[in-house]
Amino acid sequence: MSTMTIDNLRKSFGATEILRGIDLDVADGEFVALVGPSGCGKSTLLRLIAGLEEASSGSISIDGRDVTRLPPKGRDVAMVFQNYALYPHLTVRANMGFSLKLRGDDKATIDSKVTDAAAVLGLDALLERYPGQLSGGQRQRVATGRAIVRDPKLFLFDEPLSNLDAKLRAQMRTEIKALHQRLKNTMIYVTHDQIEAMTLADRIVVMQAGRIEQQGAPLDLYDRPANAFVGGFLGSPAMNFVKGILGSGLFLAEDGTQLPVPDGFDAEQGRSVLWGVRPEAIGPVDQGFSGVVEVVEPTGPDTQLLVRVAGQPLVVLMHKRMRVSPGDQMTLGVQGADIHLFDAADGRRLHL
Repeated sequence: MSTMTIDNLRKSFGATEILRGIDLDVADGEFVALVGPSGCGKSTLLRLIAGLEEASSGSISIDGRDVTRLPPKGRDVAMVFQNYALYPHLTVRANMGFSLKLRGDDKATIDSKVTDAAAVLGLDALLERYPGQLSGGQRQRVATGRAIVRDPKLFLFDEPLSNLDAKLRAQMRTEIKALHQRLKNTMIYVTHDQIEAMTLADRIVVMQAGRIEQQGAPLDLYDRPANAFVGGFLGSPAMNFVKGILGSGLFLAEDGTQLPVPDGFDAEQGRSVLWGVRPEAIGPVDQGFSGVVEVVEPTGPDTQLLVRVAGQPLVVLMHKRMRVSPGDQMTLGVQGADIHLFDAADGRRLHL
């Protein structure tokens, strides 16, 4: 049983408030990803959970025990850092077993736990090597193995893949997900990469300016963002936005272009809104709204277009190869169910 409850947690550095009242419950065995732009407070929150920073107010409980004022060693958590934090003068075996040695475990116990973790992570043949002899991905595995051998209540990951190249990052994402499925431990994972969050997490917590904007299952947040910030942050390429006003059963962009609204949507005419649609939801149709192709980016199986619509560029992602060129006219359409409307003033979602 490894649950965590955070209640009205706040953290300030001097006069600057970094976390502004965080409430979060994490279930046993859950994989939770904390995401948001740089400076939103996600790494500070992770450090508070680990005990590396002291909370200004609020509480953190693990398995029902208040650990808010306990030092790191009293919380039974293990953290995997962005830079791996391996000892260069120690072998892989010694690095993985170091915390157990400090804890006073006997050599036989340490060897057994290190051997078991190495087998899970595919490090068996590397145990006598030093960190300087390893690749980035191998170092990441060693850092993860050092956490596994402790069998902690919580695993904390602080952007562990950010130093890897794109191909290795994708590979390690798969390995971390498989590891969670095998161990079934509770994991809190901080990342600025929303693709990592979407593919790894059971639940995503989106943060901005020290607050939680929305939390939920990845596809729930993707399909029904609570506000324009969440809609724009989750998704690659990002959601398109057009500013304008509501007309009678339609949306009027600032240049007068008419765009559709969600089916059955009824709101006050003249209201200033943001019209949002994801790039993959737009496609060529016989009757719709017109645009001019400005940029064509073929990626192999997909074609990404930059099309000027309503006086601004919209990203269109086609899951096929297309023969189009800059300057071509296109007629585009989108299903009403794929349209998102947000209040232009506060960004909140306007429809169910």
